[in-house]
Amino acid sequence: MAPVLVIGGAGYLGSHLLPMLIGQGHHPVVLDDLSRGRRQSVALHPKATLVQGTCGDRDQVAAVLRSQEIEAIIQVSTWLDLEDSWRQADRFYDLHVAHNLGLIQEASRYRPQNPPPLLFASGAAVFGEGGIDPLREDADPSPESPLGRSLLAAEWLIRDGGRSCGLDVVILRSFEMAGSDLRNGCGESHPHEHHLVPRAIRCARTQIPFPLYGSDFPTRDGTAVRDLVDVSDVARAYGMALNHLLAGGGGGTYHLGSGHGTTVLEVLHLVERITAMKLAIERRPRRPGEAAILVADSSLASQELGWRAERLAVDRIVADAAAWDAHLHSDREWVYG
Repeated sequence: MAPVLVIGGAGYLGSHLLPMLIGQGHHPVVLDDLSRGRRQSVALHPKATLVQGTCGDRDQVAAVLRSQEIEAIIQVSTWLDLEDSWRQADRFYDLHVAHNLGLIQEASRYRPQNPPPLLFASGAAVFGEGGIDPLREDADPSPESPLGRSLLAAEWLIRDGGRSCGLDVVILRSFEMAGSDLRNGCGESHPHEHHLVPRAIRCARTQIPFPLYGSDFPTRDGTAVRDLVDVSDVARAYGMALNHLLAGGGGGTYHLGSGHGTTVLEVLHLVERITAMKLAIERRPRRPGEAAILVADSSLASQELGWRAERLAVDRIVADAAAWDAHLHSDREWVYG
């Protein structure tokens, strides 16, 4: 089994990568400080190894690379919260830039002649207010928030740094991930949920008002349009990209989305129908850096990786997320942390 380092592997996307990697015959080695991840998500998979720590600890990264004889690195510890990025911009730059600088330097020192390839999780926030529908990889990034700017800085750093030390890099920009894989014990679980679908489900369950930011966008109902992509489809893309790198296919940047837009209000109505609970919607002004439309053109991922989103039914994605939420809050053993 090829050892693959999964940084952030106890988190939402990371936990979905573990069964995929094991199914492909890899040995996932998870490096996670568990600040936003769940120990149980790794413990469910006996073939995975958990090392509690952070990518910011360069000595620990170096030790894990050598002791586990890592063959590839998947970096999914990115922090994708728009609101928090305005409050804690320094932490976003620390995580996305400083930590990844240390990572690529340690990876090149670990195997100077043949450093392990790297997959990096980025997001649509690099496009700021969007403007192009759908968004191709060659669209000009124009980030409007510390989240988007720090992600774009990380992309530049990883691409340039990887090139200078012979490290092949794939950057995967996921759009609005949602859903769960209940069979493998994977779903989204954060102490303060800010992502659209789980936040709406939590608000329906707790009857806390849902904050709807912006009702005056130039869209069909005035609310922002997002490209909901199933997290299991995204995990499958990582598997394809990893195989592409390990086979010597070289690096690239790819968009992961369904190619279809759903408005925030449409998502909220779906949550109400699926949970049979009425949402209290609190309309608020737009947030700085909030895009009107973010929809992916994933044709390059299709052409070069053979990937396309398969789970296109938005109601099924929302229903899976609701089933995970119900499971999470009906079993005391499944708690955050």
